Amino acid sequence: MTTEEEKEEGKSYTTSFRLNESANARLMLFCELTGMRKSEVVKAAISQFIAPTIQNANVIPPYYNPRAHTCVDNVIISKDIMKNNTETKNKDAKKEETHAWFQAFWEVCKNQQFARRVVKTIRLNWDDLSQLDPKIVAEKYNQHFHEKGNYAKHPNSWLNDGGYDNVVNNSVSTHGLNFDVTTKHPDD
Repeated sequence: MTTEEEKEEGKSYTTSFRLNESANARLMLFCELTGMRKSEVVKAAISQFIAPTIQNANVIPPYYNPRAHTCVDNVIISKDIMKNNTETKNKDAKKEETHAWFQAFWEVCKNQQFARRVVKTIRLNWDDLSQLDPKIVAEKYNQHFHEKGNYAKHPNSWLNDGGYDNVVNNSVSTHGLNFDVTTKHPDD
């Protein structure tokens, strides 16, 4: 047996409203992109914006949070979608920039080993490397490679360790001992 309150709570009501042309177009596009019906979109909007304000969360469960599966340029569907779309564009731009930096570095680098590792290292250290000219950094690496000979670091290790920041000071006395510099480069 149900009480009158339970019957009242289980009722649903029909509501209609008018939208201007652009609002209707946005609603239709959102429905098309998400696969939701107009009524579901309106219920979700009520649950997300109106119900929390008036503290009536019984409209739709709070965990019901529809997401669009795709996005069309110049159409803002929701803050979440816009944020994800912006993050994706930023990642793509960063990927292109790091790849261009790698290509310029790799062109000049004499020890071309472990290209994938070098690309990964560039991406991980992008904040520092983006400020530097890749050709100058490659020349510094080549100098390191020439000086260290068989003991030179691979390009990815050298970049990861910040070798481009090192300043070689040949005026430091080692009391006649020099373990780091070979007289002949292995490639000569």
